[in-house]
Amino acid sequence: MSKIVKAINAMISKSSRISNVFKRDQEVFFLYDSKHKWSITHNTPGGYILYYYPIADTSLEDLASNVNWKDIPMVVYNAEDIKTREASESFAELYNIVQSKLYGIDSLLDEIIEDDTDLPF
Repeated sequence: MSKIVKAINAMISKSSRISNVFKRDQEVFFLYDSKHKWSITHNTPGGYILYYYPIADTSLEDLASNVNWKDIPMVVYNAEDIKTREASESFAELYNIVQSKLYGIDSLLDEIIEDDTDLPF
């Protein structure tokens, strides 16, 4: 298993550390552990692309609003380049988690679950 897939799986298992989620065009930006800047896109079936931005002195919002992307240092991970089923599934799961946080689904589901303590399951 590649190191990036291991890192994605760690982010998935510790999804509470994902914060500051917002969308710009088709890309969803987020912080992991309040310091690591990432974004993820989904362009085609299986076409998940994850970006890491190693810039300490620029906010995530400033990165997202930058119009000259070729000047921004970044590392690009494409699920299709890794070509394993686990990579595709991990990228997809991370994307779904980030999307859920973007729209507040986690909080909504927690609220629904907590409100209905009489459920038999």
